[in-house]
Amino acid sequence: MPRCADAACGRWRPEILAPRWVAGIRFNGRWYCSRGCVEHAAREGLDAPAIPAAPAAALPQLKLGVLLRHLGAISEETLTSALESQRESGLRLGAELRRRDLAAPDAILRALAAQGGISYFTTFDVGRVTRGPAWLPAETVRALGLVPFEVDEAQKKLRVVCSAPVPRTAMRALLKLTGWTAEAYLVDDEVLLDALQAYRPVRAIEQFGEAITVAGVAAAAARVADTAVAGRAVTMRSANCDRYTWVRLEGPAHVSDLLVSRPQDRTPPIASEAGWKERGHARRIV
Repeated sequence: MPRCADAACGRWRPEILAPRWVAGIRFNGRWYCSRGCVEHAAREGLDAPAIPAAPAAALPQLKLGVLLRHLGAISEETLTSALESQRESGLRLGAELRRRDLAAPDAILRALAAQGGISYFTTFDVGRVTRGPAWLPAETVRALGLVPFEVDEAQKKLRVVCSAPVPRTAMRALLKLTGWTAEAYLVDDEVLLDALQAYRPVRAIEQFGEAITVAGVAAAAARVADTAVAGRAVTMRSANCDRYTWVRLEGPAHVSDLLVSRPQDRTPPIASEAGWKERGHARRIV
């Protein structure tokens, strides 16, 4: 008979004919004797770094001001003036240029897309989001900052819209936890907000239920343990996404998402324009 996988416990697994209530729980393919041992293992797993591997280092990004000058969107004098006023406002350069109406929004978007090495939409029909794939819970989509609008089943590619800066960590997390590659297109902040509000994951709710946001690793580990006890078996995988750790729980008959907020940032995922601005994204096109 094997022992409980929690090294601090070491309890022997009961005989195969033992009552179900002492049959234990399988977590990440290993046997644990109790909810407490599963919670301990979950906390250890969530405490470990869950940063998706980054690709090989690319060439350094060109500065936004250089790109805007190259595109002829601003003059050297305009750039100098914006850089000076930026020191007082604390805004990023793109936001400062927009605040002072020194550059066209489309030009800033184009330069940001070039800086991030992705395509962009100056106009976007949010109806594509409504008609598009909806197999991620809405809270997960908001936390990632990636809104799906089209899917390529053959290549396992999910086309998404996002705003600047490009959420590379979230894109890598999506690949790690779902196996799908995100092909991102940059849009203006207001367009992204409209897309978030248009996302209606009916299929995702039926399949996964709503994603749950919890504050801190301890609360997340307790939720994982509860899920494992209810299903008698669960696999946990996780990936860091800037302000959140995305945890995916997979059992014999269910898949669910947890979004673990950092202790210093317990605000909910983006749900409204006020929430978007509260979280410091009122002008992410910067």
